[in-house]
Amino acid sequence: MNELPPPKPVDPINAEFWSSCQDSVLRFQRCTECDTFRHLPRYMCYKCGSFEYEWSPVSGKGSIYSWTVTHQVFHRSFDVPSVSIIVDFPEGIRMVSVMPGVKPEDMALDKEVEVIFKSLNDEFVLPVFRFAN
Repeated sequence: MNELPPPKPVDPINAEFWSSCQDSVLRFQRCTECDTFRHLPRYMCYKCGSFEYEWSPVSGKGSIYSWTVTHQVFHRSFDVPSVSIIVDFPEGIRMVSVMPGVKPEDMALDKEVEVIFKSLNDEFVLPVFRFAN
């Protein structure tokens, strides 16, 4: 993967997610009223309506819910083919990410994956995935 531009979140709550990734620990919002995890970050719990939450670390292990392979360059920083995935976490949430360096023919539904953190530059790391060992 070439050098990617870091995300530029406009909403402060999305900035909190990206900021929490910078110590190479994957954290998701967890409602402190009903313990429901949520992603994408939001201000109110979709289950109980509470505005109270904390950023809780998760194992970063999940399984492939779906994937797609991009063969056309849509930004000069992305190598092709590029595999984008939806990860299904045991905490009950899903996350979209990429799997750099994987061969498209190695992809399979429910295959176990784990998060790794790739440096985009000296100041920013991005959560991406690889097959679990």
